[in-house]
Amino acid sequence: MSIVTMKAWMRTTIVAAFAMAVVVGCGSLYVNQTPTLQVRLMETSDLHAYMLGYDYTRQQATQSYGLAHTAAVIHQARAEQPNNVLFDNGDLIQGSALGDWVAEQGVSYLQEHVHPVIAALNYLQYDAGNLGNHEFNFGLDFLEQTLAGAHFPYVSANVFYAENAQQAGMRTEGWERPLVNPYTILERSFTDTNGQDHTLKIGVLGLLPPQIMTWDAMHLNGKVYVRDMVAAAQYYVPKMRAEGADIVVAIPHSGLNDHARYQEFSEQASRHIATVPGIDAIFFGHQHRRFPGDQSYDNLPGVDNTNGFIYGVPAVSPGYWGSHLGIIDLTLEQGESGWQVVHAAPELRGITEAYDEELAKLLTAQHEATVNMLNEPLTVIDKPINSFFARVFPDTSTYMINQAQTWYGLNLQEQGVLPANLPVLSAAAPFRNGFQSADDYTNIPAGQVTLGHLSDLYVYPNLLQAVQVSGAQLREWLEMSALSFHTLDPQEVAPQPLFSDFPSFNFDVISGIEYSIDVTQPARYQTTGDLANPNARRIQALRFQGKPVQDSDQFIVMVNNYRAGGGGHFPSLNGETIIYEGSNEVRQVIAQYAREQAKQHNQLLVEPTNNWRLTASTPVTAVFRTASSAAAEAEAQRYTKLEERGVNEAGYAIYHIVIEK
Repeated sequence: MSIVTMKAWMRTTIVAAFAMAVVVGCGSLYVNQTPTLQVRLMETSDLHAYMLGYDYTRQQATQSYGLAHTAAVIHQARAEQPNNVLFDNGDLIQGSALGDWVAEQGVSYLQEHVHPVIAALNYLQYDAGNLGNHEFNFGLDFLEQTLAGAHFPYVSANVFYAENAQQAGMRTEGWERPLVNPYTILERSFTDTNGQDHTLKIGVLGLLPPQIMTWDAMHLNGKVYVRDMVAAAQYYVPKMRAEGADIVVAIPHSGLNDHARYQEFSEQASRHIATVPGIDAIFFGHQHRRFPGDQSYDNLPGVDNTNGFIYGVPAVSPGYWGSHLGIIDLTLEQGESGWQVVHAAPELRGITEAYDEELAKLLTAQHEATVNMLNEPLTVIDKPINSFFARVFPDTSTYMINQAQTWYGLNLQEQGVLPANLPVLSAAAPFRNGFQSADDYTNIPAGQVTLGHLSDLYVYPNLLQAVQVSGAQLREWLEMSALSFHTLDPQEVAPQPLFSDFPSFNFDVISGIEYSIDVTQPARYQTTGDLANPNARRIQALRFQGKPVQDSDQFIVMVNNYRAGGGGHFPSLNGETIIYEGSNEVRQVIAQYAREQAKQHNQLLVEPTNNWRLTASTPVTAVFRTASSAAAEAEAQRYTKLEERGVNEAGYAIYHIVIEK
C-alpha cells in the first residue's frame, strides 16, 4: 500500500470512527433527553339525547347536530393523536324525543336494557362522564339505573346523598356519601416523542349546578344535598394531586359569568373554577355556547375568548347537541416533580355531513320506536300554532299551553284538590323563540296534531304544579318577566333593539288577566331577582275580569315545576307558594286536553286572546328578529305596524315595529 493510499485509508477510518462516536454519543444524549408527551383531551357536552343527526320535530335527517356526526370527528381526532381521552359533560339523557321515549319506558326497561344513549357512549369508548342538571329530570332511580349501564366512570364532586331531610339542600359543610365518585384518576399508557411508553395518571373532576335542588326539587327534596362548585374544586383537587394525578382536568357543567365577585352556589362558575390551583384543563358547558368564540364571552375578566384560556388555563365549551367536538392538546415534559404542562392548544371542531353508520345502526330499533310514538295522532287544529312573534304579540304557542294548564287546574278545583274560591290563571313561556338558531321556533301547521308536535311546542319534561300568589306577587312576577325587553328611549328616532338577553323561556305570559308592558320604563329587576329600580313599573293596567288587581287579591296560577320551585329567580317563587305538586308532565296535560277537545268539538280550537300588549309613553320604533320562512311571513300578516327589513347573516328575518300607547 502506498503512503498516499495508506493516508487516505487512515483518514477514512478516523472520519468513520468519529462519525460513529458522534452517532453513539448523540444516541446517548437523545435517550437521556427530557421525555415529551403529546396528549389530546376531548369533550362533548349538552348532547340532550340527540344521537342520530335526526330532527324529530320535522322528522327528517339533519347534518347540523347529532352524536353520529360528532363521532366522525372523534374518529378523525383519535387517528391524528393516539394519546387521547374522551369525556362527556352531561345533560345527556334528556332533550330529544329519543330521551323522552326511554323515559316513558321507565326504570323497568333500564333493568333489562342499557339506555340507548349510554350504549352509544359505550360504543365510542368514552373514558369518563360528568353529570349535568338534566340528568335528574326523571328521578334518582331512573338516573341510577341509567348510569349502571355505563362502561366508564361517572363523576360529580358536589352532589351527595342526604342522611335525612335536615341535611338535604344547599349546604356549606359535609363531603359524605357522594352520589357518584367525586373524581376518578385514569391511568393510560401513552407513547412519548422518543417512542417510549409511560403511564400517565389523569385526574378527572366533575361538577354540576347546585340549582338542581330548585329545578328538580320534586325528585331531590329530602334526598340529596349539594355543595358550591368552587368549594368542591378547592377541596378535591389537592386530594387528586396527593393521590398521584399527573394532570387534573375539571369538567364543570357550568358556564361563564361576569360577576366581579364570586357568589357562593353560582350556576355559572367555570371562570372561578379556573382560579383553583392545580387544574390543568377545563371542559365546560351548560350554556349551549361555544368557547372560544361566542361573543357573549368577550371582555370577561381573565377570559381569552380568541385562543381559549381562562386565567391562563386552557378551556373549551363545544356548544350543544353534538355540533362541535372540544379538543385541548397538551404538551407535557417530565421533570423532577413529575409531568408538567408546557404548552396547550384549545380547539373546536365542527361536524360535517360525515357520520358513523355503525353508531346509527346500534340505535335503529329505539329510533324507530321513538318515531312511532311521535306519530300517534291526537286531533286536528283549525289554525297553525307557532311562536314566531311570541315576545311581541299574544301568540298561539303560549296560548295553547295556558289553555291546557288552566283546563287541568279547573278540573283539580272540581275534584276539591285546589281551593274552589280562587281564580285559576296559568303561566307559560315560548321555549322555542330563536335562542338556538333561526330555525328554533315552534311551528305546527293547521291540520292533524300528533305527539311529535307537542315536543315542538313544549321541549322540557316539566311537571305541572300550582302556586297561590297575591295580586302584589302577581305584579312582581310580570315585572320580572318584562326583563325580556330593553328599555327603549322615547326620544330616539332610529329603530332600537327590542329583545334583551333574558332567555325566552323566562318570558312568562300569564293568562286569565289583562295587562300591558311599557318598554320605555326601566326594568324593575335584575336577572338575579334583586331590585334594580325600586320605583320602576313596566306592568300597567293589570286587571282581572275588567277590574284592577288589588295587592291583597289571591290567585291560583298553574305553572311548571321549574318556575314554581324558583327557576329564573322570580320574586316570591321559591317553592313556598306551591299548593299542588302533581306527577303529570305538562306535555301529558296538553295531550289530555287535546284528546278532550277532540271528543267535544272534533278538533282543537285555537283562539288566542289579546290579554297583553307592548306599549310606549311616546311612539318608538323597535327592531327584532324571527324566523325567515313562509310560515313566519304568513303569521306576520295577522299583525299591524310590522315591517320586514330583510334577513341577517345568521338567517333571521328582521322586523321593525312601531310601539305606542
